[in-house]
Amino acid sequence: MNSEALARRKSLLVAQSHLHRLQAGMAWHNLKEIVAPTHLAPARGGHVRSLAATLVGIAVPIFGMSRLGRIVRAVSIGAMVLRVVRGLRSRI
Repeated sequence: MNSEALARRKSLLVAQSHLHRLQAGMAWHNLKEIVAPTHLAPARGGHVRSLAATLVGIAVPIFGMSRLGRIVRAVSIGAMVLRVVRGLRSRI
């Protein structure tokens, strides 16, 4: 490779890297909107929203998106079962 081709290749890689960073930032913003929509958050001090977004931000790199989905699904089913059992126990 001559120096001109190498310079073009380098500039292409830099541009692709910048594009991937922008796409990752947009994906992160979209994920935060799904977890805790801004229009549903209170006008001041949306502590729950920021906590949920922080937890997702920590968990996604650790577990990965698909595994995190399975974990959240299992936890939500477990919480539902616990709620049903407590409801049945209070009737007895």
